[in-house]
Amino acid sequence: RISEADYRTFLTERGQGWVALLQDQLIGFAVVDVQERNVWALFVHPDHEDRGAGGKLHDTMLAWTFDQGLDHLWLSTDPDTRAAEFYRRRQWHATGTLPNAELRFEITAEAWRR
Repeated sequence: RISEADYRTFLTERGQGWVALLQDQLIGFAVVDVQERNVWALFVHPDHEDRGAGGKLHDTMLAWTFDQGLDHLWLSTDPDTRAAEFYRRRQWHATGTLPNAELRFEITAEAWRR
């Protein structure tokens, strides 16, 4: 479980966060860790998947991050999941498997801007 102290650090010291709202209801959020060049979180409530909120959060997060001067980002997710396919469709490339069996994906600013 993620504590308030965990996410507060990412939002105030390590990076930036965004939320997706639908009629004032939180339906998704994204957080980037600039220090580690890592997507710390990108989640959309299952009732709101496949409606564009995840793509909008993703694109907003990457635009902001790459505008800060970072040249690449990485993230990890379980293989053979909807999340892994989501990232593949958005120019992320699997670069290996982590010790916890998650896939590591990377994207460069150049590849994303194409």
